[in-house]
Amino acid sequence: MPVSSFSTAASRKTTPVENSPPEMSLWDGLEGTPVYRYTSMQSLQECVRSQSSALKNGLTNHQYLVFMGVQKADLEKMDKENQRAKIGIDTRLSYDADIHLLVIKMMPSKAQLGHLTLAQHFTWKLRRMGLPPNCLGPVGGTKYELPDSSKESDTAYCPRQFRTHTADWPTITFESGFPETLSRLRHDAAWWIVKSQGDVKIVIIISLRPAQKWLVIEKWCPFPPPANRPATRANPNANVPIPTKVQELTIIQNPTPQQGPTPQSQATGQQISTVQPGTASAYDIAGAPLTLEFNTIFLRNPAPPEGDIVFNAPDLALVADAVWEYLE
Repeated sequence: MPVSSFSTAASRKTTPVENSPPEMSLWDGLEGTPVYRYTSMQSLQECVRSQSSALKNGLTNHQYLVFMGVQKADLEKMDKENQRAKIGIDTRLSYDADIHLLVIKMMPSKAQLGHLTLAQHFTWKLRRMGLPPNCLGPVGGTKYELPDSSKESDTAYCPRQFRTHTADWPTITFESGFPETLSRLRHDAAWWIVKSQGDVKIVIIISLRPAQKWLVIEKWCPFPPPANRPATRANPNANVPIPTKVQELTIIQNPTPQQGPTPQSQATGQQISTVQPGTASAYDIAGAPLTLEFNTIFLRNPAPPEGDIVFNAPDLALVADAVWEYLE
């Protein structure tokens, strides 16, 4: 049983939609999440297996578990190949060394469809520009470690020819989850941007509502801090970039019209047509297009036919179709 449940009330010019303060806590976005006292790897694995089973069987949409009292030595043991695999290949770990807090994100297949599908379409668009398959290095699941914290990515990409920092930060990352975890996904976006000092240029978060066939996509980017922003205890470096939501899109599947003639259509002589999958008319799409800037991802200017990666409404409809088809 949990010991408690935590509760608490880009290069081109874009208009910020929402800012996230860089003073972050690993507790952010974990409201209502079960909190356990870490005692052993065996008990941790049992908790993960139980929660993972509940997720797969549709008994819960809570994707996170929190463990208190995890020392760095404990984390090092978990990082060993055999121990990490026992926790689960469909999990992602985040750690705060200052408060010895470990957060485990469970990624059942239906939760992963958001970031995997959008990332797949992203790479397809790069291929259509004539870019080679190795133009970006996939670093999904890679652990990024700093003295005060660490995190594993869902899906992320790093330009192979530009690695200017020892951490080899990705320039674009994709994170996804259920609606209940949206605030946590926003915390993840802020972590990537703040901890990388802005080396992570774009964070895409995808929230899935399978029952309603509803996708929410947010794009977060680093913005320069105000010139007069004071340093704080949490962030002594006042020049740390500000994580900023610059775009939000919603993709909602429209109800499929009734096929064939209806009494009304027979009276008027009009035929009711069926919405075709993979077309924008099958969805109510707001906020399109989603634009991923080439030069911020590849750290160089595009050379024609290269250019920004743009997902217009029909593109987003295809992404949504793929997500819901996999879930059926």
